[in-house]
Parts: sequence; structure tokens; C-alpha cells
Amino acid sequence: MNNNVIKSKKEIDVNSHLISLNDFSSSSQKEIKSINSTNFLLLYQDKDSFNKNTERSSKRTNGQSKSFTGIQSLSFIGKKDKAGNKNGFGIQKWKDGSTYEGNFINNKAEGWGRFYYSDGDIYKGSFENDITKGYGEYYHNREVIYYGYWLDEVQFGIGYEIWVESSKYFGNYKNGKKDGIGTYIWEDKTRYEGEWKDNIREGFGIYYFKKGRIYKGEFKNNIINGYGEFLLATGKKYYGFYKNGKKDGFGIYYWPGDKFYIGFFKEDKQHGIGKYINLNQIKYCRWKNGKIEKIFLNEDQFFNYFVPNEKIFSKNFKWDIKQIKEFMEIK
Repeated sequence: MNNNVIKSKKEIDVNSHLISLNDFSSSSQKEIKSINSTNFLLLYQDKDSFNKNTERSSKRTNGQSKSFTGIQSLSFIGKKDKAGNKNGFGIQKWKDGSTYEGNFINNKAEGWGRFYYSDGDIYKGSFENDITKGYGEYYHNREVIYYGYWLDEVQFGIGYEIWVESSKYFGNYKNGKKDGIGTYIWEDKTRYEGEWKDNIREGFGIYYFKKGRIYKGEFKNNIINGYGEFLLATGKKYYGFYKNGKKDGFGIYYWPGDKFYIGFFKEDKQHGIGKYINLNQIKYCRWKNGKIEKIFLNEDQFFNYFVPNEKIFSKNFKWDIKQIKEFMEIK
């Protein structure tokens, strides 16, 4: 199965208590406070909606349909050979109200046909040896329509689902679940493009929010996990690491006007070594749970306080503004 691919790359929450630090300008204090969790929380409010909807599937896509087995036959009208076997076009009805209209070969549905379920669902498409296989369309009780491929009674391969409230998914399926590369669009036009596994976001993806915000990066079990990049419509950016949906590890935050925070986070707060750049002004600090606990006099003193897990990013702290802009794709 060929996969359509997409692209690649988050945002910040900082509770910085800088008011008591005289060597920070009032404007710097205001800017750093503006990284607070408002925008980040909006991301996770949208995520709640996402989690509710992604595991929805057309009925009977996660197991065998009742199709031709286990239902007592009522009548058959159609072509039979001399031996009395169904061969050619025919209409088969069952006592529960189900009906099949289509081609038969040696008493089994083979080729194109329609199956009308007793509860109102309809399948139109290809059959092989009495089961849905190949391209087919499934109409589920006026709630969702699926156009795509099937294997042994479940969605398998490329498919397209549309829900009655206009949410839609286009992409890969495996064993009746979204699996592989796919795009999910909600009724409010928010959109996820990326990797799926067993109906959830898993791997790399891009999430487009209603107000121009974009997250590009890694997901695990429907949660942001790993490296990601968050872009705001205002021009602010965060590139860095996350753990269980929270900033955790090394990250860089950018404000328009060549202002940057480069440093470490834990549980969504600045935690560890951090460097603040405002044009030509640079401040070196160590943070703990979102609060500055030490201000360093110079860069040498700053680097002497690195702990082992921070040292691997030491070269990033030495970047000048041009190098940071290149990394963050800032013009």
C-alpha cells in the first residue's frame, strides 16, 4: 500500500518570577511572563475534542459483519446452474431482514454486490468468497460513510470516512482501524496530518488549530511526546522537547524582535540552565520550577554549572542570533 506523506516540527509555558530582579528591564520581565501557559492550555483543550473523535469508526470495521453466515435464509431469486448452484446475478434474503443483491459463483457472493443490513446499514462493493474484499462503500445508519478498501470484512488500505457533522478522515487503515499516514479534519476545521496506529496519533504529525497555530512534531498515544515545534499566528515560536504533553528537556522560544529564551524545562516550567537574549543583551541564569535561583556573571561561570544532561546541548547555547534564526527558520 502506497502512503501519502506529509511534513514535519511546539510552544511554551513559563512561570518566571522576574519582578525582583533589577538587572532585567521591565520590558524583558513582561516578555518572559508572556510565555505563560495560556496558549499551551488552548492546545490541550483542542486535544480533548481530538481524543473523543479519533477512535470513531464505521460500524463493523473492527470485526466480522454478519454478511452471509449465521443468518437463516429466507428466499433466493436469480440464476442457478443445472446442479442448482447459484451462479450469476441473484437476490438473497434472510429472515432477519438482510438482503444481498449481486453476483454469485458456486453459491457464494463473488464480484460486485450490495448488502442491506437489517438495521439499515448498507455495503456496496466487491465480495470474494462471501466476504467484503477490495473496494467498497459502507453507509452506516445515516451517521458515517466509508469509501475505500476492505480485506476480510474490515477496512484495510486507503479509505475515506465522512461523519454526519462533516468531520472526515482520509488515509490508511489496517484491521479496521486508522493506521499509517492519514488526515483527520474536524467540523471546526482543525486538522491533523500524520502517522496513526490503532486509531490514535502515534509518530510524527502536524496539527492545525483554528486561530493559525500549528504544532509539528512527535506524538505518542495521542499525546505530544518527543521533539516538536509550535508556531503561533503572532510570530512566536517554540522548538523543543516534550514529555507526556508537557515541555520537558531542552527548548528554544522566540519572540518577534530578536528575543530568545534558550534553556531547559521540566513539567512545563523553566528548570535548569537558561539563557535570555534581547537583541545584544544576554542574561545567564539557572532556574528551578519556573523561578530563577541564580544569575551568572558571565558565560564562563554559566557553563561551569552545567550538569551532564545539559552539556550535550552546550553548543546550542553558543549559537549567535543568526544561527538560532537558521535553526528556527526565521527570516
